[in-house]
Amino acid sequence: MTSRATSTLVICLAVATAPVIAAELEERTRQAYDAYAARTRRAFVDPATLRGADAARVNRLRTGAIIAGAGGGDGIIDVPGGLLHHWAGAIFVPGATLDTVLALAQRYSTYPSIYESVTAARVLGREGDTHRILLRLREGGGGITAVLDVSSTVRYVRVDARHAYSVSEATEIREVTDVGRSNERHLPPGEDRGYLWRASAFTRYTERDGGVVVELDTLGLSRGFPPLLGWVIEPVARRIGRKSVEGSLREFRDALGGRTPA
Repeated sequence: MTSRATSTLVICLAVATAPVIAAELEERTRQAYDAYAARTRRAFVDPATLRGADAARVNRLRTGAIIAGAGGGDGIIDVPGGLLHHWAGAIFVPGATLDTVLALAQRYSTYPSIYESVTAARVLGREGDTHRILLRLREGGGGITAVLDVSSTVRYVRVDARHAYSVSEATEIREVTDVGRSNERHLPPGEDRGYLWRASAFTRYTERDGGVVVELDTLGLSRGFPPLLGWVIEPVARRIGRKSVEGSLREFRDALGGRTPA
């Protein structure tokens, strides 16, 4: 679940960086992302927040609503040399238990059949509750298609019988070119199109009221918008970012059989 969230960012970044030119990740950009991600992670796993959503929010989610929007600022935040994308969402999965939700989240081999954007998934290794996985993500928009191989480390923490959380951090993101052909290859770092340089996802799972509340924060780092097109692209990218989070949460809920009430 948490690693799938990475691909929710790719479609808006593909639209945003339509000019097909290489982009290089600068050290100042990496540092800005790392500092923001560390603050977000600390806040997300703070004991005060691990209790989960309040009653009013849960009641809204129980109607089948998916709450999604900016996780910080207005969802797209300027940092030196790039853009930080922070989106958040929540769902309620009726009839589910914490055990069944965690089991599906960790069943990575089924991700291609659950999530439209995941075309391949492989477990690289596991040590206790920490998984190393590789996902191939395919997204597109505005006539642009991006294929990325994303290696991530995902750590699950079972707080108690009713609460858990996971932290997913990409360890390597490589853009793939000539996909499916004999000359398929990864673009070297610094020679890709800057769709996604860094990615993290944080998920809380809370069992309550006959189901499980799933709360998700996704972070991504990309190149900036083209200077003369940013004012056109930015509103579109925001709409796509929010809707992509909604879509991934809906796919996860549907896979558990918790479809929206009629």
